[in-house]
Amino acid sequence: MLDRVPTPWLITGGTGAALALTAAFGGLNGVSEPQIPELTVGESFSGSDLLMTVIGVELSDERAGSGVYPDAEKGERVLTVILDVTNEFTAPRTAASGGADSPVVDGITIEGVTTTPPGLARADDGTYGIHLQPDVPVRIVASWVVGAEDVQDGDEVRITLPDSTHGVGQAITMGDYWSDPVIGAYVTAEVDEVEVP
Repeated sequence: MLDRVPTPWLITGGTGAALALTAAFGGLNGVSEPQIPELTVGESFSGSDLLMTVIGVELSDERAGSGVYPDAEKGERVLTVILDVTNEFTAPRTAASGGADSPVVDGITIEGVTTTPPGLARADDGTYGIHLQPDVPVRIVASWVVGAEDVQDGDEVRITLPDSTHGVGQAITMGDYWSDPVIGAYVTAEVDEVEVP
């Protein structure tokens, strides 16, 4: 009996059945990309196994202990993001650029203003090479040298906070590492001009 049914009819019928099944399971549209959270100062974001909360953004002529050195003759200044960071991983980590934890630093930027990793130090004593113990919040300062016209007191800036993928090295790379950094959240904040020794 199937021999008597024209082949185009079979193809049309099969295609129709396939489309009906596709529609029943969500259609031909792809899964939409998740929206990147838009946060404000004081709101927390968890990414790269870190809980990060932006406390404020400051602009100053210099900032001791920031690890960045503006050229006053060129009118350069220091732009600093102050944030609380808590290590949510089970082992201690180091907040440093270029290492296993580089997404901690390299993913923190200010849209349209900064393109390089910031200088990173503890806010309380200016210590570099910050060690993040599990579940212990640390206030850090992330600082960049900016031009005199790049940002002004009262400007609203958009900070990016990183997310990344945790991996465990099995061969050449050993231990835990975080890779493939992406923007995990945006934080909108107002720049506050301060005098910092």
